[in-house]
Amino acid sequence: MSTKKLFITGATGYIGGSALEGILKQFPNIRATALLRSSSAEFKARYPNIEIVLGDFDAFEVIEKSAEDADIVIHTGDSDHPGCAAAILSGLQKKAMPSFLIHLTGTGCISDEREQTWEGKYNPHVWNDVEEIHEIYDLPDSAKHHVIDKEIMNASNGLLKTACICPPDIYGQSSAVGTRATFLVPEYVRVAMENKEAFYLGKGENMRAVTYIDDVVDLFVILVGQALQGGGSAQWGREGFYFAVSGEAKWIDAAEAVNRIGIRQGWLPAESKPVSWTEAQVNAIFPHMPGMALYLWGSNSRAESVRARNLGWKPHGPSFWGSLEEDVSIAVAKLRK
Repeated sequence: MSTKKLFITGATGYIGGSALEGILKQFPNIRATALLRSSSAEFKARYPNIEIVLGDFDAFEVIEKSAEDADIVIHTGDSDHPGCAAAILSGLQKKAMPSFLIHLTGTGCISDEREQTWEGKYNPHVWNDVEEIHEIYDLPDSAKHHVIDKEIMNASNGLLKTACICPPDIYGQSSAVGTRATFLVPEYVRVAMENKEAFYLGKGENMRAVTYIDDVVDLFVILVGQALQGGGSAQWGREGFYFAVSGEAKWIDAAEAVNRIGIRQGWLPAESKPVSWTEAQVNAIFPHMPGMALYLWGSNSRAESVRARNLGWKPHGPSFWGSLEEDVSIAVAKLRK
């Protein structure tokens, strides 16, 4: 087998950096190129054999040429950036040889935020990426990430095979270069510290799907392995949509757990109890991103990873609850710097 070339965006991001590390460990002979805004000494030292191309997500020609030169593209950069996705597809569609695109999306697409009354209610619907694949494909354009996801799915053809990896909220620490922590827990801890109370929306019964970072990486490694086999037994295109979900958390339970940790660590008062917040209170957390906090801590986003498990994906990382104290401790230490 000739040496395959891989091009990755988002190589210093939390997910992308972790995926790159995992892929290179599993496939050390692959020739990798990474799109970076700037090259750091740390990245060069860790990955001396990776070719670096400089540019942001608007660097259409740079991205297009790098995609055209690659056999496999891993797009973990801004999943909602239309120009970056268009440049990747443009480059791959110029190729006369088979190629693969593995695109990172997220379970925001199946969140119930579009029909929410924001009272922290439980939703029993758990999305299935095999039985409901047509419903996923037909999600409205208003669904998070879906416009570009659908473009990626539609681009698959005889030469180009595409897949979407769709993780939920991710927890755990990355050992890669760049961003090493997720958004969900550190931002929640920041707000709890500032307000001196853990919180939940309304009843707090909304459920969030969650997955440990290394388990998400495993699915990238599996799909790259399938691509190196010419597609293998993986499914691509409109059926190549893979939830990467290993568990879930009811948010009132998460608030109670963070509250206990905060008391134990001394950054919440000893008498603290989690508090129910209103829609307005939660929505005010990110004034520059209306609706984001409601989505993160107030909506239901639930899925089961049937397609990935059929391909051999077996999550093995610690549970959300088992990892929470470490994630909280690291977030607190960073906030106190």
